[in-house]
Amino acid sequence: MPASSIQILDSIVDFTAKTEVDAITKSLLTSILELTPISEVVLLDYCSGLNPPFTVLGTNDNSAFQQENIEQVDALLEDCLESQAVTMHQAYDHTLVAVPIYYEKDEEIRGVLCGRAEQLNEEQLAMVSGLIHIYENYQQIIMASERDSFTGLFNRKVLTKKLDLISDRLAQAPAAMDSDLDQASYPWICIFDVDHFKQINDNFGHVFGDEVILLLASLMRQTFSVEDTLFRYGGDEFVVLLHPCTRAMAEQKANTFIANVNARDFGAAETVTISMGATRIDKAHQSTSTLLGNADQALYHAKQNGRNQVAFYEELLESGIIKTFVAADDVELF
Repeated sequence: MPASSIQILDSIVDFTAKTEVDAITKSLLTSILELTPISEVVLLDYCSGLNPPFTVLGTNDNSAFQQENIEQVDALLEDCLESQAVTMHQAYDHTLVAVPIYYEKDEEIRGVLCGRAEQLNEEQLAMVSGLIHIYENYQQIIMASERDSFTGLFNRKVLTKKLDLISDRLAQAPAAMDSDLDQASYPWICIFDVDHFKQINDNFGHVFGDEVILLLASLMRQTFSVEDTLFRYGGDEFVVLLHPCTRAMAEQKANTFIANVNARDFGAAETVTISMGATRIDKAHQSTSTLLGNADQALYHAKQNGRNQVAFYEELLESGIIKTFVAADDVELF
């Protein structure tokens, strides 16, 4: 039975009444189930560099797609990612559909909506696509509130969300063997701040200090990959969430950025330097507070031992220079 105009308007009203990402996701799934023949729906977050690359953001039923042929679902997702377009596969007595999701223009696919229906015609498929577009547009509005208004980098709230999402993925992934650590790819979190930033403000004024912050944000965009995620953590403190890479690559990226800062002309201040602390994100350290605490310990060590350098938490821990960080809200005791 075709969806009525009233039903469609009600769905749009429901979308625009939400202010949280999770609530918007739930509204999208509800609207698709109410307005289309789709009986099972799953919304997946996608990140090509992680294993597994898909994480479930929402579903109408925890058992959805469990009866489906896994190879057929994998083929559907693969075709959708390759074509970057709406993809339909016909099974014996039903239809599977995958719709790519983009949260920002000119960005890679960030998610995929998968649906199962007995049949789905062009008009109904257009309805699904239309609902997805509303979802994407509203996500952009929400995401605008997640940016630091001064630098345009992501803010602290988004950092917590992304770390939680990575931890969820890692919880589902197989653990790497110790012998694989040097060559294995992991996400990395790097915290850095400006060396002697108070002196810069005192000597040249806060307006000049603000210019330094803006220049650093610009250098971050120029230096790091589009796959790396950049944050302003607060004041002169920044965070880089590195796309999964090896330990050697993480160090190379960090040192390249430090060198670029050293080479930049900061005007009256002449030379500005930064200190950075980094830590690997793996199954052993999934708590957001623990991860940030580990990186912060490494940053502190870098600042106390010469500044203008990067220090890695794992190496400091193995050498006995620092002790395991215990966050106040962690349940494990060391």
